[in-house]
Amino acid sequence: MGRLDSGGVVDPAARDKYLLQVTAGPSYDSSTHQEVAVNSASAHIIENDIMTCYLHVKIRDYHGLPRGSPSSSDYFSHPLHTSDRYSIGFSFAPKKDIKGSDLVTGFDFDHSIKDRLPPGFRYAMRIVTTILDPGIYSDPYSDKPYLYGPALSSFFAFRIGERTSETSAEDQLATQKSDSKGVIEEGADGSGQRIRADHQIPAKISKRRKNFLDVKKQEDFIFEAGRMYHADFFNPYLDFANFALRIPGFSISVVRYIDDKTHQLRYVLKNRATEEVLFVVIFTLLFGQSLEDKLESERAEETQKATNNAEMSDSDSEHADRETRHEKATAANTLANSIYSGFAALGFGRTPSTSGSEATSKSTSPEREKMQTKTNLDKKVDEMGSGTVEEYLKTRNSTA
Repeated sequence: MGRLDSGGVVDPAARDKYLLQVTAGPSYDSSTHQEVAVNSASAHIIENDIMTCYLHVKIRDYHGLPRGSPSSSDYFSHPLHTSDRYSIGFSFAPKKDIKGSDLVTGFDFDHSIKDRLPPGFRYAMRIVTTILDPGIYSDPYSDKPYLYGPALSSFFAFRIGERTSETSAEDQLATQKSDSKGVIEEGADGSGQRIRADHQIPAKISKRRKNFLDVKKQEDFIFEAGRMYHADFFNPYLDFANFALRIPGFSISVVRYIDDKTHQLRYVLKNRATEEVLFVVIFTLLFGQSLEDKLESERAEETQKATNNAEMSDSDSEHADRETRHEKATAANTLANSIYSGFAALGFGRTPSTSGSEATSKSTSPEREKMQTKTNLDKKVDEMGSGTVEEYLKTRNSTA
């Protein structure tokens, strides 16, 4: 296990023992997922029978796969996000109407984690549900624990777009990228402005979220088929760079609780009435043999890619040689009928020699160490001053 510094996070010198991998797909089945290029300007496109989604995952000080990913993003320089540590931003167009009260977002697991929950967890959940988001409902002690909230009150930023029949999804995304530098801001575009007005949706984020704690208002809102919606989920608490949870006053190293069952965090957008999944994002902390296997797989893919490129280059050269010989032979036959055929013939029969160069790919990694025995959570969660934390959270929520 990686060493921890005095702040309770992973020692930077030990970071290479852990790498974060982000994948996303249209279902819980990981075989339908593809690796997300974190901090990339290009969207990760997900499509199923429910919607088409354009996903961006941004992580401050990112250290993970794919190797060579940007360590950060301009997103974190935006005035709205200077204190945030990650963002799951997405634009989506439903393919069928979804009632506002049915669309939920949050985190869930397919296995029990109750033996992993730290002392003070119930108290922490009380803070979350009474101050941060009263719309949250959860059962962390069940066999398949979850923490969900209605999308309309849980989205930290929500923008209603135009119908794709009026303005294509690509054009709407291009406009948003140009006007807002890729940052999703609260509001609406085109006919989406009328929808916000008709539903009397407040312009301020905190008031919109509070407004949609009313179940009747959730039920009256419809996510229309064929209309673009933009949402962002972000906060300053999950520190993926150091594998830590940062609560005001101290940090808890997530690495302490990582094993083969608890090395993934799963974010989902789903229809709770039908259990249909719109998309799933999985954050996986790779370590030990899993990390070695993944890096070895990458090296094999890079080697195969280099070999394929070399073979394609050789094939292209041979093809070019054949075409050159054919063209010159045709010209020779034509020129043979003229008085200059003898001279012209001197220029034929010599084919330029070209060959593809085979690229080599070297990928090295430091020696990996296996995880040590899991340790208990320190008692700082129970020792934190409730007055200090609640005052901080109230202040931050009131200025959202």
